[in-house]
Amino acid sequence: MSVKIKKGFVLRKIGPQYMAVPYGAMTDEVKGMISLTESGYLLWQTLDQGVDTKETLTEILLREYDVEEEDAARDVDEFVLFLEQMGVLET
Repeated sequence: MSVKIKKGFVLRKIGPQYMAVPYGAMTDEVKGMISLTESGYLLWQTLDQGVDTKETLTEILLREYDVEEEDAARDVDEFVLFLEQMGVLET
């Protein structure tokens, strides 16, 4: 499955918190900022760089964190579902 984040977001670290902030036309679609965990921030950045498969995203989590593959794959699935629900993924 290929996933891609819509254009119109900027990533920021505000204090200890990671945020995806909509700008331009995206402010009409997404109200407010999207709070991200550290791993969510990493996945978002990766998607922004053109990596767009769940398998590759899972591999990135496995390289970055000491987690089991099953846990990393579940985290990727949950993150992609979250992005879908927020309306930030291109269909």
